[in-house]
Amino acid sequence: MSAELLKRWHGRIGVLAAAFVLLLAFTGLCLNHVSGWGFDRKALRSPTLLSLYGMAEASTVLSYPLGEAYISQSNGQLFFQAEEIARCEGALVGTLTLSATSTGPIVVACEQELLLFSPTLQLIEKIGVAYGLPVALKRVGLVDGELLLDTSGGLFVADLKALRWTAKEAGLPSNSSQWSTAKQVPEALNLALAESVDSEDITYERLLLDIHSGRILGEWGVYLVDVMALLFMLLAISGVVIWVRGKKA
Repeated sequence: MSAELLKRWHGRIGVLAAAFVLLLAFTGLCLNHVSGWGFDRKALRSPTLLSLYGMAEASTVLSYPLGEAYISQSNGQLFFQAEEIARCEGALVGTLTLSATSTGPIVVACEQELLLFSPTLQLIEKIGVAYGLPVALKRVGLVDGELLLDTSGGLFVADLKALRWTAKEAGLPSNSSQWSTAKQVPEALNLALAESVDSEDITYERLLLDIHSGRILGEWGVYLVDVMALLFMLLAISGVVIWVRGKKA
């Protein structure tokens, strides 16, 4: 390879690698001071950054009333008041008691499954598409004593004992009071939920580590870092070759 061509490729590799070198240097500098700068304690709050981890803001808590209490969801985790009780597939769409008394079982509905709890909030069963559950659920309600599911495929009456789903004919009265509807929780509970969500926060230290290693982009991010490492080696080798040829000239 001629000296001119080698210099040209050395310059191109250098320009390509420059931005990545700056990113590595910046994240490395920050990682060297995570404790002093508080990055190991400070949690992410940016919706954009949280979305990289498939998470929502702590403030985006969805809640449904259950008597005088609330069932809430944040980042797929379900809470009774501020206590974690289970995980649920899809967004929370409703919750209700299958009896007029407080001794009846409790149904928590998410888009892809129904969760059946005892009156003491012990998980009894998860009912999903494997049981023929019509999805995606949009809301649930008690209409004339029957558990009704409003799904993307229409209305269904649910028989949880037989795990049977019967399509409801048109003309059903849809009084909104019969359906479980979301409500804003009291401020004190909202703060307690935020603290509960914070306990599993993504810190800035983890973000920096994931950027530095390329894992922020998943498996392909690691491969990208590998490619850049090879470019750095080529840059070093071509630089040495250019220097040696310059000395001989």
